[in-house]
Amino acid sequence: MQRLKYFYKRHALTVTLLFFGLLSIAMVAMVAIVYLQPNKILSGSDYHFHMNRIENLALSIKQGEWFPRISYFFIGGMGYAAGLFYPDAFLYLPAILRVVGLSIKESFIVFAIAINFSTFLITYISGKLADFNKKQALIFSLMYGLSIYRFADLVNRQAIGEVSTGIGICYQ
Repeated sequence: MQRLKYFYKRHALTVTLLFFGLLSIAMVAMVAIVYLQPNKILSGSDYHFHMNRIENLALSIKQGEWFPRISYFFIGGMGYAAGLFYPDAFLYLPAILRVVGLSIKESFIVFAIAINFSTFLITYISGKLADFNKKQALIFSLMYGLSIYRFADLVNRQAIGEVSTGIGICYQ
């Protein structure tokens, strides 16, 4: 037990990051089984909207336009300036994964893991900035990162805008 405590004290950041990574993967793995079944996909209220944004960004990147202003997948190909109302900054990861060749489902799963990891990390840092000790910051991070509402937003509704905005709010 003493060796374990000594190891943790020497590598606290590494152990915490590894824990957040494994927890992020485990959270998404619970629903990834459904995502990866052939001919099936979860589709919450915002799913198609954000997947269209990812597809548009991926196609724009393929064509050499890294900052598109119009999302051509909307309104029957007429286009919509979704990026003006919902910033695309967080969507570059799944868009680049689409460009590299992953399916939309696979890129969303990687994206969800990254969002979870970022949420845990940023809330942990926020807790430390609020003068919490390591244990309190970890509990704070787990309480927010594992909250049912946030997880439902990510998994059931696929409310990417709301979930990623939560990351920005915690960081501020």
